[in-house]
Amino acid sequence: MKINPIYRQESRGSARSFRLPLIVLGFNCVLAVAALLNMYSVIAQVRLTAELQYSSFLEMYVFVASVEFVLLLLLIPAITAGSISGERERQTLDLMLTTRVGAADIVFGKLLSGLSTVFLLIVSSFPILGLVFIYGGVTVADILLLLLCYVVTALFVGSMGIFCSAVSARSTVATVSAYCLTAAVCAGSVAVFVLSDSFTEMTSAPGSGGASWVGLLLLCNPAATFQAVLDGQLGPGYGLAAAFPWLETVLAGHGRLWWISGIVVQLLLSAAMLAGAVRSVAPRSSKKRGQRRLPPQGRNNFR
Repeated sequence: MKINPIYRQESRGSARSFRLPLIVLGFNCVLAVAALLNMYSVIAQVRLTAELQYSSFLEMYVFVASVEFVLLLLLIPAITAGSISGERERQTLDLMLTTRVGAADIVFGKLLSGLSTVFLLIVSSFPILGLVFIYGGVTVADILLLLLCYVVTALFVGSMGIFCSAVSARSTVATVSAYCLTAAVCAGSVAVFVLSDSFTEMTSAPGSGGASWVGLLLLCNPAATFQAVLDGQLGPGYGLAAAFPWLETVLAGHGRLWWISGIVVQLLLSAAMLAGAVRSVAPRSSKKRGQRRLPPQGRNNFR
């Protein structure tokens, strides 16, 4: 089996560095502290009221899963945004293109290198998410579905980081662009939906349904897909729906269809951004393939 040379080189370098263990340790420490604090609050409530509410343990699962989702959104652009632009800054990208390694190998190798770190973070967090198994209510299939949502989110946000890195000459610009693009997808689509829904309520008759078609814009939002997965596992009222009640109206009646459609849309957008990154990295030539250069015609040319 042929292994991508860029991925092999990057994985060897990351495995030998001290940065990867620190990232894994910090990531899981934050999740563990969040889980322990939530469990402590549940125990303190039991001591105070002498009542044990089973929904509190489900809220712990939602809280830890939401913290991990937010951490992934914050870490992935930082991991992937400087991969290709860093090669430009070190002036090694042109040298890499002179070898047998193509532009697609560079893009996918850098992406796989970044995603391997993210996948390690996701898999290492499985024991912390598995704390809810002590109390029940969440099955192994639910945990696997949540991990699938994390993987698709990592691929989608990682593709945005690779694209920004491919079109930028500086790592700083690429990182800022990646974070801005992630914020535009996650928060911008929500803002557009809220403004459109408010405008529709002011200009249309009551009970007309609002701007429901604008809700399709949320299919490209990983947070909406994450909420749809939680709704399918625990029912409405958990996660982001507690802060944004209108999100339940968008997801009502199509929980499974919504997250399946969201995953498909995000995978298609990831493929489009990776294709754009490959095109940006590929060396530009003024001559087209298969086109022969004709001699200039003038007075001194032999006929």
